[in-house]
Amino acid sequence: MNDACADAYGIFSILSRNASMLNSAMSPDDVYRVIADNMADISGSSCAVFILDGNVLRWKASSKDSASMADETISPSGAIAKVIMENVCMHADPQSSGLPDSMVQKYGITSLFFVPVTSCGNVASIAIIYSRADLDLPPETAEAMSIMSCQATRALEGLRLMQRFRRCNNELDRVYNIQYRMSNSIDLDEAIESIVENAPAITRLQYCLVYLLDPDIRNIISVKAPEAIEKKFGKLKFNLDELVASNIAIGERRPLFIEDAQHYKNISQQIVKMLGFRSAVVLPLIARDKVLGVMWLYSTDYEVRFDENDRRSAIALANQAAVVIDNARIFKELEESYDKLKDLDRTKMEFFTLISHELRNPLAVIKGFTELLYDGTLGPVNDKQKDKLEKIRESVDKLADMIGKMSDISSFESRQYPVSKVPTSIYDMVNELMDTMGFLFKNKHITVKVDIPMSLPMVEIDPKRMEQVLLNLLNNALKYTPEGGQVTITAMDRNVHILVSVHDTGIGIPKKDLDKIFSGFYHSGYKLSYEYKGPGLGLAISRKIIESHGGRIWAESEVGKGSTFYFTIPRHRETMESSGTEAVDAR
Repeated sequence: MNDACADAYGIFSILSRNASMLNSAMSPDDVYRVIADNMADISGSSCAVFILDGNVLRWKASSKDSASMADETISPSGAIAKVIMENVCMHADPQSSGLPDSMVQKYGITSLFFVPVTSCGNVASIAIIYSRADLDLPPETAEAMSIMSCQATRALEGLRLMQRFRRCNNELDRVYNIQYRMSNSIDLDEAIESIVENAPAITRLQYCLVYLLDPDIRNIISVKAPEAIEKKFGKLKFNLDELVASNIAIGERRPLFIEDAQHYKNISQQIVKMLGFRSAVVLPLIARDKVLGVMWLYSTDYEVRFDENDRRSAIALANQAAVVIDNARIFKELEESYDKLKDLDRTKMEFFTLISHELRNPLAVIKGFTELLYDGTLGPVNDKQKDKLEKIRESVDKLADMIGKMSDISSFESRQYPVSKVPTSIYDMVNELMDTMGFLFKNKHITVKVDIPMSLPMVEIDPKRMEQVLLNLLNNALKYTPEGGQVTITAMDRNVHILVSVHDTGIGIPKKDLDKIFSGFYHSGYKLSYEYKGPGLGLAISRKIIESHGGRIWAESEVGKGSTFYFTIPRHRETMESSGTEAVDAR
């Protein structure tokens, strides 16, 4: 009983050691060496491991102190063939084993025991326990070697998964870096050049060629080929009607995987011969449901048998390339549109300058003669005539004000608008304005509330220009707020700048118009706003003035509930330094 316990303990110890060593194995070769040593140890014999390579078994490892069988190969037959077919452990004598006679004689083998080791459900290798004497293995020893085989199978599977994981991780890292380089440019030509240069590295193919289509007439508008191809053939030009495979890919919106291009019927053999295609993938580049072009990936030195990974990689690559090209094309269109808008804006400013210059003198003449007529200098006028002359004077003043504002906008755009900044108190400026125009709000029964602390820091501004901004905002509040409404003026310290706001309870502005009201000559589509006519230049001028001071202006509004206009202006530097304020926007 004690001997049996000792034997069981010995087997358990070897199995534990085997498991521990297999867990530390870094490669399949390590696994084979471990089971060769431990099966030899537990059986008291020699052990060699052979792996199945096609139709033959090739030596992989031998136990310590055993003869190397590195030069041996075995063609499975007899017991060995049965072990492989049925995945069973088996005793055998040399005659029925299936070992070559030369091998039996060379190593003096008289008795054998075969243990299969599986991988992915199939026998991948065989551990051959052999001896010069009869092998008399107890059942528990044979069972232990079967357990070792299972341990080896798990170890090999773990290594296979780890290798696959590392390969996938490396592939993903490589794909990420390549796609990052591909998508790192918003210039269309640079983006396509990057795709042509980097795309082959994601696939097993050597070269990439991209051509773009005109989406309206389906003509090829540009072709980008590898540098070596362009050096050889110059800039390539293709007729889309002659590109059979490309037409199929575009028409059916699917990729074509061509393993043998030279014998593939649905491809232009002229292109195949010119570029030397062996294998190719033809991929439509589709973004936002439009075919932007076609990508060719191809090899010239070898043929490729495409697997599922190749297909997934190529399709993902085409999708990525299509997005990159589409984004670059959109950016190019935006740039062109922006340049056109700049030209239009410049034309508008030139028009403003011309009009304001050409109208000033005639208006001055009209105003001068109107004054002479009104005063009776040119002869007596009755009350009815005076009334008409008064209306002429008012219209001339409105037109002169509009021309002045047009001139201001033109000066700002041409950067010829003088701004003289001095330390100024917003508190004093607002209160002086309310002293001047407070009666206008009273006449309309509008309550005005000023909420500005006397301790508010000084700001660096051009007082005349900033007063113009406040007058524009207050005049708008007066104009668009009905009788009985309220206007609130506030200003507060926001570290590096002062935040000023003018809130009214007027008719409000639709949200869709809030970004347009500072553009000039703009009136809200809200019908009530047409009751309050004006040139729509005040807010445009205000924006230019605020921006020239390094601040910004914006509005928040809700139709029927009123509007709030905000603007920021920098604090006086000395005030900031004395208070130790950090340059942080706290809004």
